[in-house]
Amino acid sequence: MRVLIADDEPLARARMMALLAECEGVQVVAGVGDGEAALREAITLKPDVLLADIAMPGMDGLALAKRLQALPHPPAVIFC
Repeated sequence: MRVLIADDEPLARARMMALLAECEGVQVVAGVGDGEAALREAITLKPDVLLADIAMPGMDGLALAKRLQALPHPPAVIFC
């Protein structure tokens, strides 16, 4: 499973990456700090799952989830 992490707090991103590194079959494809970057990476990397913070500067997690739904194959979104 390919996972993209979007959280504006670097320590939260690092912790999620560390936890996912222990999971067999999980590949973290990127970790980004805002919604705009998450949207760009989702389009480019086509992850299966996006772990997203709801409160981020600029485009928040809810707006990001709405934008992702317009993609041909949107990732599953889990708010963290």
